[in-house]
Amino acid sequence: MRKKLTDAGLDAGAETIAWHLAHHHQTRVARATIHRVLAREGVITPAPAKRPKSSYIRFAAAQPNETWQSDFTHYRLTHPDGTPGPDVEIITWLDDHSRYALHVSAHPAITADIVLQTFRHTCQQHGYPASTLTDNGMVYTVRLAGHGRQGGRTKLEKELARLGITQKNGRPHRPTTQGKVCEDW
Repeated sequence: MRKKLTDAGLDAGAETIAWHLAHHHQTRVARATIHRVLAREGVITPAPAKRPKSSYIRFAAAQPNETWQSDFTHYRLTHPDGTPGPDVEIITWLDDHSRYALHVSAHPAITADIVLQTFRHTCQQHGYPASTLTDNGMVYTVRLAGHGRQGGRTKLEKELARLGITQKNGRPHRPTTQGKVCEDW
């Protein structure tokens, strides 16, 4: 069927073959099964669903306090009896060189005030970093914000500028840039 479809100049993928089998031959075969057969027969080259981890470029700051990474994650607490508890958000400040968690705290919701408060608290305990690395969340930066918000600064951005600390943000839709924060939990 694949050869017949290809020779006719039609799409000959697994989904198309499954449709033709069902509608013209009254045979139902799962798309995944068709795909496995096509790959096994060598008529297609399967593409990996995700980029292999070995292709990622590893990086780390050369010195302690050279770069701090921050991110937060959502977590649902559980009561001692096993019933679902409240949702919290956990913010982390991590030294990029050592991967040492400088600060970890849970809050009902992460706000710009909490980001600034936890940054200042962490600086009091560990000194100031030369730079920070975060994602593009609105509590960290408004550089990609919607119309009318560009040009402003979050409380963290103002504090970093005041202190002369370089602020770095990962590229949009590239979560692996800040992956160290949640990867080490």
